[in-house]
Amino acid sequence: MDLKKVQPPLERQLALLGYELVQLETVREGKDEMLRLYIDHLDAETSRRKVTLEDCTTAHEGLLLWMDVEFPDLREKLGIEVSSPGMERPLVKADHFRRFAGRLCRVQTAAPINGQKRFKGWIGPLEGTSITLEEDGVIKTVPLEAIQKARLAPFDEEKTPRPKHLAACFTEAPDPGGVETSAVEAEEA
Repeated sequence: MDLKKVQPPLERQLALLGYELVQLETVREGKDEMLRLYIDHLDAETSRRKVTLEDCTTAHEGLLLWMDVEFPDLREKLGIEVSSPGMERPLVKADHFRRFAGRLCRVQTAAPINGQKRFKGWIGPLEGTSITLEEDGVIKTVPLEAIQKARLAPFDEEKTPRPKHLAACFTEAPDPGGVETSAVEAEEA
């Protein structure tokens, strides 16, 4: 199945329901193949809230009837699963990197950049079509089109030294912006 063909109409339909499509993937669970959609709140006010089970149910129900009309073959072949992006939220679009600037992330590229394919660094400002990361005190630039996979790394934030060079870009501690927190983080808040 060509996800690039299905993604734009799914994004439009989810937007009508008040959600952003963060990531779309197909996964195999036993004999079944699933279309998994990771969603977040679309509007800036509600995007600070976590995605709840109720949100996932609302989005799922809102998509099923529409998909039966728009993509009947797809619904016959695949199950549909709607999920929260979770604590280790995927970073797929340039806007995701902007929104989570100042947070720690893991990035994997398809091909090596200066001999490196895996990065773990603090997200800095976007420079054109590239992201900046501070990894171990070194600023690195990674083109968005080179990124194969990127996720927030919330469990490592406390253990990783804060950025030195990018610290000036962030006048206050970064806002998790709707990212789920662990039970430990929730108790501390």
